[in-house]
Amino acid sequence: MSRKITIAVLTVLFVAAATIMFHRADEKKDVKIGVSIGVGNAIRWENEKRYMEARAKELGANIEVRLNKTNTPKTQQEDCREMIDKGIDVLILTPRSVANVDNILEYAKSKNVPVICYARVVLGKKIDLFVGYDSARIGQKMGQYISEAVYKGDYILLRGDSGDNNAALLYEGAMRYISQIRSDINIILDCAVPGWSPSEAKRIVKEAISANGNRIDAILSPNDKIAEACAEALEELGIKNHVAITGMDAELEAVRRIVKGRQDVTFYMDLKELSATAVNEAFHMARGEKVNVNADFDNHSGGTVPSNLITGQLVTKENLNKVLIDSGYFTKEEVYGK
Repeated sequence: MSRKITIAVLTVLFVAAATIMFHRADEKKDVKIGVSIGVGNAIRWENEKRYMEARAKELGANIEVRLNKTNTPKTQQEDCREMIDKGIDVLILTPRSVANVDNILEYAKSKNVPVICYARVVLGKKIDLFVGYDSARIGQKMGQYISEAVYKGDYILLRGDSGDNNAALLYEGAMRYISQIRSDINIILDCAVPGWSPSEAKRIVKEAISANGNRIDAILSPNDKIAEACAEALEELGIKNHVAITGMDAELEAVRRIVKGRQDVTFYMDLKELSATAVNEAFHMARGEKVNVNADFDNHSGGTVPSNLITGQLVTKENLNKVLIDSGYFTKEEVYGK
């Protein structure tokens, strides 16, 4: 009996030792992360590339971050296929066009590569994780701000590219508040900005304001680059009255415009935190570990997508020192000059 017990104990110890060795080997596995970001003109993407690379280095993971600067879905598809063929464990994807993402998702699935959608959500598709922010809620805050600041007058409502679902969610969120003052305002332009192009935004804004006798009181802009184009359009048209302009991304030039009264508000999100979160979760996925989820996002795919969302904050002239300078995001000299 004792001999049988001894053999059983040794067997258990052997299995346990083998299990421990397996986990240790898994922990030491070289993690390869591929990142494809379909970029626009915003400065943020270059910054996020650096943040991701820095976080991957801290974790000891290999990472390749490709910015799709050609602005074509086809090139992004080629980037993703190439990285998948090179043996990445996880793909972090910010689609240039959410309407042309099927090939990427299908190819990743065929190679058993999980996909994390980053910053831009894809509707109607099964994805493994979404890391981003609640665009609808951000839009609500923008809409609330501008509708309370300008509750009568002439409005321009701009959305981001029609192929970006975030742009639609942002707009829908804003309209929850703007629609409440619809009978008191005159909307002279309500349209999407193709490719998030600042030059296109400036052109259509100038045309709309000129056609309205140079009268304008408020512009709902979906990000800071387009807000900059709107501010330039107003200056070129010689508009003297104050025009409320929204923005998003908390770019330095936007913050400087807020100080000067040429933009009213932007939206700050800790992009370093967002970037690190995406890399962290990709690292967990690659090692077969549990990912961190704090929300379930309905992307109209017949179910919900597990999500890790960060929160942000509306930035105005009144709170920018506290939100952006006291936090160390910008220095006082950067914002106000020496």
